[in-house]
This record gives sequence, structure tokens and C-alpha cells, in this order.
Amino acid sequence: MSKDKQLFINIIASFVSFFISAGINFFLSRYIVQNVGAEAYGFIQVSNTFLSYFSVITVALNCMSSRFISVSYFRGESKEASGYFSSTFFSNLILSAFFTPIFLIVVLNLHKLVNISPNLVLDVQFLLGFTCINFIVGVLTTNLSVSYYIKNKLYISSLISIAGYILRALLLLFLFSSFKPYVAYTAVVMLIVTLFTQLCNIYFKNKLIPDLKIQFSKFSYAKVKTLITSGIWTSITRLGTILSEGLDLLMSNLFLSAGEMGILAIAKTIPNMISNILNTMIGTFLPNLTKLYAENKIPELIKEIKYSMSIIGLIINIPIGILIGFGSAIFYLWVPSQNALYLQILSVLTIMPWAIIGQVSIIHNVFTIINRIKVHSILVCITGLLNVAIVYILLKTTHLGLFAVASVSSVMTIMRDLLYTVPYGAMYLKCNRFTFFPDVLKSIISVIAISVISMIMKKIMPWVSWKYLILNIGITAILGFIFNVMFVLNNKTRRHLFNMIKEKLKKN
Repeated sequence: MSKDKQLFINIIASFVSFFISAGINFFLSRYIVQNVGAEAYGFIQVSNTFLSYFSVITVALNCMSSRFISVSYFRGESKEASGYFSSTFFSNLILSAFFTPIFLIVVLNLHKLVNISPNLVLDVQFLLGFTCINFIVGVLTTNLSVSYYIKNKLYISSLISIAGYILRALLLLFLFSSFKPYVAYTAVVMLIVTLFTQLCNIYFKNKLIPDLKIQFSKFSYAKVKTLITSGIWTSITRLGTILSEGLDLLMSNLFLSAGEMGILAIAKTIPNMISNILNTMIGTFLPNLTKLYAENKIPELIKEIKYSMSIIGLIINIPIGILIGFGSAIFYLWVPSQNALYLQILSVLTIMPWAIIGQVSIIHNVFTIINRIKVHSILVCITGLLNVAIVYILLKTTHLGLFAVASVSSVMTIMRDLLYTVPYGAMYLKCNRFTFFPDVLKSIISVIAISVISMIMKKIMPWVSWKYLILNIGITAILGFIFNVMFVLNNKTRRHLFNMIKEKLKKN
């Protein structure tokens, strides 16, 4: 299968997986808010955020493991790859044993650590408890999906995800409709879906790369040291990311109220979906980028990065512009009990970094591929610390409230990426520092244009029901796609896309 065809299949499968997930999450979120309330819904994200704090430790080991496994495998060193694979598993087993008593203590004393309404304490404790179990399962099964990456068959992972999303929706609907509603159901179901997913990953790993096995005899302290040495800077990056984005709900809970935390959690739902689109797209390009680097084809790597940016910009700017233009209408119909305009402003403030530097966000992963993440990690950590400090001061000295929580991290992220990520990402690849700035400018113009189109469509067409709103957004998305094809893509990529479409039409 050609590289372009494989990439096309991976992207299509990833998007089908994402949109099924987004659709299910969107309407399930509304259903959960209606049944358990905004405060309880907010604790779903708080529980996931809490586990992300522990990922600072696990990521030092695991973030680079797939990179070393893949590069070794691409170079034909299957024994070396198995060594990294086995060493990662047994190290994670030790980490899981270390985390378990800590999780137990936190769960039992949760009501003393954060603000929880008395009637929700037991429910939220069960929520966090099952979320912790799910986290441990995820840690123990790290790299089981590496076979899709190595064989560039990410569409298999997407199909498994689709099945998992459907299973999750069916189980949640069954539990909420058959029993008294509890927010803990979400974590129980997620654990079941994780077990299903990992069983599938085991099957396909054995089928696609049977020579990659977990064996204690292949455990190597030297390989663990190599992984941690390379990954420690990613841990610092993760810490900085948590300080920038992962403490917003907790700070809202501690310094404002549990209710305000719930409102912010709702406002972040759509931005999180858009962020997932971005990560989904980036993931489809990484196998080939890693392969090109492993083969030392740097000029081809640079071209592939530019190509990936144009495709990412083609897609990601559309939902961002739609959120800016239609946000209040979406929230009005989705959660009619909340202030729609307030939620829209918070959502837009949250998503602003992707509106400006969304296309070049793949460079964050390029730093990992080329193993040049030290400076980036330090800067992410510094901006994260500044974010916490500034938000704390603003919450104590002003009445900005959630506006301060949502905006400061976005400003910090934009400044860091424009001043460092974009220019130095190019310089690390031996390019001119301004190589990627045209992509930034295209991204900004694209988002502005689609936002204007959205606002015009909202003015001239009705949106008072889901039927009309979905039609309205659909038309806007098509217009936005046409604009991006003509503006974001270069001539070569545009011709390539048209040729692919013509070939598909001829076959049909």
C-alpha cells in the first residue's frame, strides 16, 4: 500500500473514530449534566486531571519508549525493540504498586482535600476510585498499541476506538436509565472499555509484530535508564502543561466554588473535543515522520512536516471558527439551564492557542522524534509556573473569576510557541527560523475567515432548534473547507488532493 493511500486511510479512520466519539460525548455530557448536575459533571474532569499529575512520573519512562521501540524496529533491530518493550512493562509494574496505596489514601480523604457537596461525597469517591484503577490498567498496558504505529495501520486502532465508544454509550445509557443516576458510572464504564481496548491491542500486537514480546529475561536496567534519561524532559514538559492547563478546575474549586468549577468543565468540553481532533490528526502523521528520521532523510522529513501542517490547518480551523461564531447558539441548545454567552466566552478563551498556532503544534512532537526537548520542556514548565502565579494573584485581587483562569494559560501558550516553538523548531531541522511562520499567518487568517462566515450564517439562517443549527453548521463547514482548500493548501498539495478525489470518483 502506498504511503499516501495508507495516510488517507489512517486519517479517514481517525476522523470517523473522532466524530463518533465527539457525537457520543456531546450528547452524553448533556444527559449526564441533566441527571447529576454541573458540579458532579465537573468532577469527571477533575478526576482525570488528578491522574494526570501522576502521569508526570510515568511519562518519564513511557513517553520515549514507543519512540525507541519504533526506531529500533524500523532499523531491523527486533531484539533491541523487545528489550525496550519488556523493560517498560516491568518498570510500569513497579510504578503501579507504588501508586496504589497513594490512590487509596487520596480517595478515602477526598472530601478533606477539595470542596464537594455532602450529598456527592460518596459518589465522587467511587468516581475517583474507578478512575484510579483505570489509570493503573493504562500504565500496565503502555505500548500495546505500538504495533499500529510501527506497521502504520492506525486505522485498526481507530476501529477499536469506535467499538469502544459505542460500547461506552450503550453502557452509560443503560446504567443511567435503569438505576439511580451516579456520576461514578462514567468511571466504571471507562474501565470496562479500557479492558476491551487493551484485549484487542494484545490480539493485534501478536498478529502484526509477534516477535515483540514481554520477557523478564529481556529486562534491562540500562534501557530503563536510557528511557528515563531521554524522557525526563518530557516529564518536565508534562508538569508545565499541568501547571498551564491541568490546575484550572482545581483552582476554580478551591478559590471560587464547586459550582464555578462545573461551569468551566462544561465550557471546556467543546475545546477538548477540538484538541482531540488536533491530536488525532497529528497522530496519523507521526509514524511516517519517525520513519523518515530513523532513515536520516531530513529534507524529506521537513517536507512531510510542512505537508502535515497544511492538512492539519485544512481541518482544525473549521471547528475553531464555528465555535467562535456559533458558540452561544450551541451552548443555548445544549445546556439551556446555563448562561450560553458566558460559556462561549470561556470556550473561546480556552481554544485561542489552537486558533493561532494550531497548524504548527505538530512541532511539539517533532522535538520528541529528534530528541531535542530539553529547552522546550524548561520553557513549558516556566510558563506553567507563571500561569499558576498570575491566576492566583488575579483571583485574589480582581473579580475576573473564571475569565482569569481560562485566559492566562492561553496567552502564555501563544507567547511561548511564537517566540520559541515555531522559530527553534525550524532551526533544529537546519531551516530558516521563519520557515513555519507563513503557516501561522495562514492559520490566523483561516480562523478569522471561518469565524466571519459563521457569524454571517448565524445572522441570516435560523438556529432555534438542533435541526436548523446542525444544517447551519454543516453549510458553514463546507464553505470553510472550500476556503481552506483554496487558501491554506499550497498548489502542489491542492493538486494532489484533487487527483486523489478524481481517482476515487473514477473507481466508483
